[in-house]
Amino acid sequence: MMDVMRCTALLFIPLLVVGAAEIGGSTVRTVYIMSIGHGLDQYVANRLTRERVLEVVADPARADAILTDGLGKPLEYVLEKLHPTPKPAEPEDTDSESSADASDTKTSRPKKVTTNAEPMTSTFGRGKGTLFLVDARSRAVLWSIYERPKRYTPDQLDHTAKRVVDRLKQDLAGK
Repeated sequence: MMDVMRCTALLFIPLLVVGAAEIGGSTVRTVYIMSIGHGLDQYVANRLTRERVLEVVADPARADAILTDGLGKPLEYVLEKLHPTPKPAEPEDTDSESSADASDTKTSRPKKVTTNAEPMTSTFGRGKGTLFLVDARSRAVLWSIYERPKRYTPDQLDHTAKRVVDRLKQDLAGK
């Protein structure tokens, strides 16, 4: 009797596991949702999780993709912190004497000025209804949708999130 119950339970396990989605040639299993205007991010996270479309993670470093309502400097900053662009290797000196001479005398080279300051994020011009699913490593926009809520009431935001997730599921199934 116990063996039959175990076998039956094992048959239902795949139904509980969130599957991988193939979007634009990238495999997406986990998504981090950046703050979206009027709290729509909370409703989309709820729908994605409840309908088992993608696994929503709270740590952006664990995400395969990022869902956001804006592209540009703030998103680039987040992606650069998560997955820095590899720096080109500096050329090595082949002449050992010139290396020894260079170490004896200090030469002043102009240094690159880099700023690690986070760019200012403005909500002006955001939250207009367009959402983007961006690959966290390649930084390519994998999917997007324009779905603007008619009103910003909780019921309307949930309805908008449902339409967004339904469209994502539809686009994933069509591939």
